[in-house]
This record gives sequence, C-alpha cells and structure tokens, in this order.
Amino acid sequence: MNQDWLTPEMQQMLRSKYITAILMVRLDFASGVVALHSGTGDVVHEGTVYRGVGVLGRVSQVRQENAVRPYTLRLTLSGIPQELAQTALTEKYQGRDGQLLLGAMDSFHQVTATQLLFRGRMDVMPVNLGNPSTIALDINSRSTDWKRPRNARYTDADQQARHPGDRFFEFVGQMAEKEIFWGVPGKAVASGGGGSARGRGQAVNER
Repeated sequence: MNQDWLTPEMQQMLRSKYITAILMVRLDFASGVVALHSGTGDVVHEGTVYRGVGVLGRVSQVRQENAVRPYTLRLTLSGIPQELAQTALTEKYQGRDGQLLLGAMDSFHQVTATQLLFRGRMDVMPVNLGNPSTIALDINSRSTDWKRPRNARYTDADQQARHPGDRFFEFVGQMAEKEIFWGVPGKAVASGGGGSARGRGQAVNER
C-alpha cells in the first residue's frame, strides 16, 4: 500500500504496537461542534469529545490529485433516531467548517497523533427517514468557491452593508466623473475615458 500521503509522524505511529487508526470528523454546526470517530466509545482530542459510531458511519473516498478543482466528501450516518433526523432538518450548517482527520489511538483510547485528510465547507444534508434513518452530509473543498459568482460591488452602499462605518468607497461615485488637476496651475485636464463633452484628453482652461 502506498503510504506517501501519510506524514512521517503518522507512519511511525501506525507501525507501533497497540495503535489503531481511526477516522475523526469535526463539524462546526451553529448550535455547537459535532465530533465523531469511526471506533467505539469516546475519545478526547484537543478538548473535544469524539463519539464513536463504529460501523454506523461511512466516509466516501478522499481524492488527492495535482489538479486544482473542487472536491466533495460525503459522510453518512445510519441508524439514527428519527427525532435526531428532525433536528438536523432545522440546523444551520451550510458554509460552516467541516474536517476529516486520520487519528492514531492507543489501547487506552488516547489519540496520540492526527493528520488532516480533508477540510471544507458543509453543503447539503440529505435526510432519509425510514428504518433505519440515515443522514448524509456533503463537504465541499474551498476551491468550490471559485465557481460561485461574486455579487459584491466596489460601492459605498455595498461596503456599508458588509462593514458599517467603513468609508473607503465613499467617493467612488464622484471619482468616475472627476476632473483631475495637476501640472500647470490653473489648467484642468479632463479625466480619460469619462466621455467629456469637450473631448477626451483636451486641456481646458477653467479659470
């Protein structure tokens, strides 16, 4: 098996006795962090309790390529109570952070090393209510943002909506038609490209 994608620390850990590899998922929901791992029981890593889901959780293949393009990771959890599925339908999660890590766990349920495998933003969460009920969650890589249109404008109104009180674009509207004075005192030069009625680049004596 090719292990080039593993860090030297992780390779050394996984060669050690009494070490088990686990997958760890950390999801930053608006109501709080949800942390799960592929083993059983609870483990604590960096102050966060990861609850074991065992065979009830599945993770899609993590792809690694040299090409820079969007990737999606799908997490699936089955056998959940229906009341938990209903809660998931009202949870705010889109655009929030999601991580998948590889962990090395010793026989005392202590995580001795981790390696980040995938990180992105939570996207959609298909819920299947049945027997058993399942929840899937897609996490998109950050490169997905490149395909999304940007609706922001370099205007004062847009800047105030995003950062109230920031006046950086306050005079942008005036600058489009502004005549700029420089060089010889008393001379005005029409701003280029403004479509001045006196002709582009024509020197005008304003005084």
